[in-house]
Amino acid sequence: MISVTGEYLINIIERHVNRTIGFRRHYPVEELTPECFMDATNEEMADFILSIPYFDESLKKFILAFSNEKTIIISQAWEIAFIVRVRKWAESDDWLHGAFRLSMNSCANGVRGKDFLTLPY
Repeated sequence: MISVTGEYLINIIERHVNRTIGFRRHYPVEELTPECFMDATNEEMADFILSIPYFDESLKKFILAFSNEKTIIISQAWEIAFIVRVRKWAESDDWLHGAFRLSMNSCANGVRGKDFLTLPY
């Protein structure tokens, strides 16, 4: 068990988003260069976090510092589940080819069930 901040979780997200952001920006495949994969902007990161259908609203609010809590205690299993869901969304067609939509309700019909992740308490 470790204590983490929203910033720690954002760093995990950022590593995965930066691997695919060039595709999200709709660069033609033949024009994809290392420059196309420059780091995601703050707006792109916020759009990713708000649109991911695998996180509940309380987790999104914690990550974006809209929560009263500054740290949470997570297990290694929870962290792995978090990483798997981030990677799954970062590589999904819905994210890569979706329109920019900066809204907390952008994926209000989130995936419930085994793929849905909440705060670890």
